[in-house]
Amino acid sequence: MLRVEHECEIGPMYGEIFFLPDRGLFQRVLDAFRRLMMASDKNPGTRKYLRSRATVITEKRRHLRNYKYVLHPCSILRHYWDLIVILTALSLFLAVPYQAVFEIEERLLYWTILKNCLLVVCCTDVAVNFFTGYLDNEQRIVVMDLKKIMKRYVRHGTFVPDLLGSLPTDLAFLLIWQKYKVTRELTSLTCLFRVFSFASYMRKIARAYDAPMAIYDVCVVVFWLVIALHWQSCLYWLVPIATTSLRLPKRPSNDSWIHKAHLWEEPKEWQYLLCLLRAMPIFLKSGCLHSKPKNEADLTMLLVLQVLGTLTIYILTGQAMQLFKGDNSSKIKYHSNMAQLKRYMRYRQLPRTTQHRIVAYYEFRFQHRYFRENEILHTLSIQMRQEIGMHACRKLVENVTFFSNLPFLLLTRIVALLKSEIFLTNDVIVRVNQPGDCMYFIATGTVAIYTSSGKEVCHLEDGAHFGEIALVMPDERRVASVVAVEICELYRLDRVDFARTIHPYPMLWERIKNIAVERHEKTMILNNTGQ
Repeated sequence: MLRVEHECEIGPMYGEIFFLPDRGLFQRVLDAFRRLMMASDKNPGTRKYLRSRATVITEKRRHLRNYKYVLHPCSILRHYWDLIVILTALSLFLAVPYQAVFEIEERLLYWTILKNCLLVVCCTDVAVNFFTGYLDNEQRIVVMDLKKIMKRYVRHGTFVPDLLGSLPTDLAFLLIWQKYKVTRELTSLTCLFRVFSFASYMRKIARAYDAPMAIYDVCVVVFWLVIALHWQSCLYWLVPIATTSLRLPKRPSNDSWIHKAHLWEEPKEWQYLLCLLRAMPIFLKSGCLHSKPKNEADLTMLLVLQVLGTLTIYILTGQAMQLFKGDNSSKIKYHSNMAQLKRYMRYRQLPRTTQHRIVAYYEFRFQHRYFRENEILHTLSIQMRQEIGMHACRKLVENVTFFSNLPFLLLTRIVALLKSEIFLTNDVIVRVNQPGDCMYFIATGTVAIYTSSGKEVCHLEDGAHFGEIALVMPDERRVASVVAVEICELYRLDRVDFARTIHPYPMLWERIKNIAVERHEKTMILNNTGQ
């Protein structure tokens, strides 16, 4: 397919202007904040859900008109907020157990301030989630109704663990700060409840940046193992102390492993390392240490962590098996095909630009999931295939002027004739003065229209169509060039197929031909004016 470097000569379209110019300072600041709340192409995950610029603009318009106080899930503000919450939760998971255990004697003021600042961010996240829309995967729409958002977050989301993991527990001990140190530090460990939302944010970010599935899964497994071992190391020190006293920290009993290892007076770093050395063999089921547990607290810890270690191994094994079946099967097939495609391109020594375009085509075509669509459709009945086709293309066909008021049966036949095509950015879809033998419907994407003199006159976006003159005027040449501004999915209707379908309806054929001729004459007048 021929290409040109499209340099847009058309200014911002009316649909893209959402805020009036020349406003006061306060209004400009408010408008800038609202732009951050709206769907944005700068969010790397936007095009996975809103697949064209026109869809993004439509979402912005709908957002500003009906849901101006709701945060769009595809906004740049939500993206950066997710990153902030991930870093905040990670800091809590690493710092809180260590400080709660090995700094239990005297917690420094700066750590108390830092910890509570992190918890304030977590509390804010709970509030932000109540005002953030969500994507309905079944209907492929963004839901921004506040009642539905709150209902979903409370009933089906992570509201309860988020709330428990965000509680500023230090407030409950302000009057007894020095009397119940052990209990105070134990309650601070409730931040662990944030793991549920933390995991979902991590998956969301990985999906947005197209992280390779295999690498992501390996990194996640290693990360959670590190976190689990870190927490267990801290618990090995905290549990003996907590079983001795829930008020002030006291030296554990003589039969405790801490006493036998003479660790009470050792530096904190050495205490942590030996706790880690004790946690690793037990959790990974590689055996116990030389000294067996002598008291109930140590024995209970050993049993609990061995059970958790066993469950972890089973869970990891189950996840590995899940990669080869169920929801991940299409993703695995996609990545396998992508690997073959890249090896083929290297074998053919294709230029870098060509390789990037082929990969972009493949990603847009399959959306990171590979299906044998033809085989699936052939297993369905004719009625079901027609229903699927009508669902995908009926609105596109009905937007064409001379297809309006067609009999439903005829409309169904026309829809069945449509052929999907994908054009990459700067592809020339139609060239001026070339013979035309088909028309196109834009499912997603934006195309630019050029006159014969090379002047760009307009853009066509989702739901538009062009080239309909070719269906009824066989000897007519194209009156304009059409170039893809972004990756576009179009549906092509060939003249031969259309003529065969419309032939049994001579009166409709004449009406359609008259409308097409009239539109052609108007187009020629505009074209001559543009020159």
